[in-house]
Amino acid sequence: MYKKEYFVTLPDTDAAGILFFGNYLKLAHVIYEEFMIEIGFSLRHIIDDAEFLIVIVHAESEYKKSLYLGDNFTLSLQVSKIGRTSFELSYTFTNTESQVSATMKTVHVVISKEKKKPIRIPEKLQEQLTKFQ
Repeated sequence: MYKKEYFVTLPDTDAAGILFFGNYLKLAHVIYEEFMIEIGFSLRHIIDDAEFLIVIVHAESEYKKSLYLGDNFTLSLQVSKIGRTSFELSYTFTNTESQVSATMKTVHVVISKEKKKPIRIPEKLQEQLTKFQ
């Protein structure tokens, strides 16, 4: 599992000072980008230099307990499934009382840059993903 500590900033909230529901997905994407850098597959490198892209084809969320402006929280990312051409990531937002605020899931498909069709997950990427399963 990959974890990071964050806090709710003013631009992330709605008019009531609550973390806006759409920004949960934004934060999930932030930890996804950090995770990819950590495992040696920065999205910038993939976009600029790799022969493949990784596209998100599905995202879902469940909100359980609000987070408010200034609240600290832990965001955890886990690789929940690895297929031949795709992988699924699960995210958990946990407040300082260890209560789950939200859960999310994203499904990522590896595609050929040239043909824009799904391809097998590169072996080195699959090896790194497996470490966080």
